[in-house]
Amino acid sequence: MPARRSTSPERLSALVLAALLLAGCPDEPEAPAPAPVDASAPEDAGAVLPEPPISPLARIVEGPARRGLDALEALVAAMPQGRGDTDSHYLDLRRALAAGAPLWRRPESLGGEVVFGPPRSMDEGGGALLRLDAALARGDAAAARAEMLTLERALRLFESEARRIPPAPGAVAHALSLAAYDLGALALESMQGVPEGSAAVLADLRGTLDFIESAAAALATPAAAQTSAALESAKEAARPLRARLDAAKTADDLNDRASFVLATGRLGVALRRLAAAAGATVRLPYRARFPIAKTDADEPVSALTLPAPRSRPRKTSGDEAPWAALGRKLFFDKRLSKNNARSCATCHVPEKGFADGLPRPPSLDPAVTLRHTPTLLYAPLHAAQLWDGRTLTPERQALGVIHARAEMGLEPGELVTAIESAGDLRALFQALPTPGVNPDNVGHALAAFESEAFVPGDAPIDAFARGDETALSPLHRRGLDVFAGKGRCARCHIPPFFGGSRPLDFAVPVFAILGVPDKPGGTTLDTDRGRGAVTSRAADEGAIKTPTTRDVARTAPYFHHGAFRTLEEVVDFYDKGGGKGLGLPIPNQDPDVRPLGLSLDDKRALLVFLREALLDKTPPEKLVSTR
Repeated sequence: MPARRSTSPERLSALVLAALLLAGCPDEPEAPAPAPVDASAPEDAGAVLPEPPISPLARIVEGPARRGLDALEALVAAMPQGRGDTDSHYLDLRRALAAGAPLWRRPESLGGEVVFGPPRSMDEGGGALLRLDAALARGDAAAARAEMLTLERALRLFESEARRIPPAPGAVAHALSLAAYDLGALALESMQGVPEGSAAVLADLRGTLDFIESAAAALATPAAAQTSAALESAKEAARPLRARLDAAKTADDLNDRASFVLATGRLGVALRRLAAAAGATVRLPYRARFPIAKTDADEPVSALTLPAPRSRPRKTSGDEAPWAALGRKLFFDKRLSKNNARSCATCHVPEKGFADGLPRPPSLDPAVTLRHTPTLLYAPLHAAQLWDGRTLTPERQALGVIHARAEMGLEPGELVTAIESAGDLRALFQALPTPGVNPDNVGHALAAFESEAFVPGDAPIDAFARGDETALSPLHRRGLDVFAGKGRCARCHIPPFFGGSRPLDFAVPVFAILGVPDKPGGTTLDTDRGRGAVTSRAADEGAIKTPTTRDVARTAPYFHHGAFRTLEEVVDFYDKGGGKGLGLPIPNQDPDVRPLGLSLDDKRALLVFLREALLDKTPPEKLVSTR
């Protein structure tokens, strides 16, 4: 991701102030309206009317707010000197905020974006909590106090909302299902807004499980007779997770995070069954590419579960099989290029993981230097296409390549003429559910083929996510621990795609500014502007879309310029701290890219994980062997 940016503190403060005014909750609470006087009743000037009882569902919103305010007061009173993101009061604050987050992030809760940042943002700026974390990590007491004030106002708003806008049972049930998924994503440190330090990550994990336990009990209470067995099953699923979190001092102590994440999938199933027993209907976080359960509620979706392709062909009338069959034929047909020079498969070679093994592909336009050819494996899961993200869908990406002079070189009219003059192709287009020779149908067909063929999902990590606990060796699991923790890889290469698409809808891309040199260990910065050439924003200069690390053993060389030949060179670059670590001037380098201090054992485990656990068993050429 690019250097973290966010909505300005001034705008966020304005949002909070507006929310407080709308809520009738200023900093100084208003005095209650006087009660009607009963002349016959004896006077009792000191009598205080009791607050009306709060419902169990409202309590799971109010409780974390009150605990958060207590922790915040203690943090203000004992402001840490120097780095403060391991302070016990700060960790208590994070735990309370994590316990409230699943419901505070609801659209009707006015303070959620203020605290946690926009739920779907390419800039990944985060809210007041992430800024507080950064201020404490660098020992900036003045900046920390400013964010604490914002958090105090938001927490008072949450406390007020608990009684005015108590959550509905359906909202709690859905939040429970998502919280189980988020618990796994937090363990992988792949959530948007993950904190700087491992102690804070552990606090977030504990707080999320606090919510799950309290919300499950509250949801079950009104129908205890019908929900008692389901509640006990949910408690049983949560118990080993709680034991592991209680035994840890920081998130670095969470060894074998893979098994932790797998257990969160089982917890999600138990919570959805509880919701059903309570009469609520709950959606899955997302649909699995290869479901293993008979019903959605019983699908153990976790942060390692591969989703169905996000980019579905848009013309869905009729069967997709004719579209995919046509796309398969077009993929290998050179008639889609100027002078029959190349096909899609010329640069996306099946035997080379649908890349080409070259630093850069040959250009049909001598004036244009092309970027390194990325693999098409898992391309349907990308939230944006191409290294600079200028295209959003596989359909548009395919047509963009066909029309680009340096790549395939056919204008739209020339493409139509080429197809109409080929009798075999023309007949296939006329037989489509939506017949006709036009560029849109070309893009649709190629996208349908990609969705069918390029998301194999049979790597060891996928078998493990579907419940085969023998699929990952101890060394694979150790490598995932490095990937998620010390290596900080999962903050951009987000599981289960292990690339730059954020769950849950995989529609928000992740870009990163790494400061990649022109060669391994080089002292000259590569000059590619990346995303900056698309947006013209200074903050995007040098930003490149995060590629998937799935099948990375098949798709060397690496990075957008193809200058790194081996994974060892890539890992060494990250371990040194990216471009800044090489002494290059990168003012906007991603803050998550810094010296890692990986040991030789760390690197060995990480490389084995990348080369083996993320490698699909089906050779890429067999995905298209029926051509």
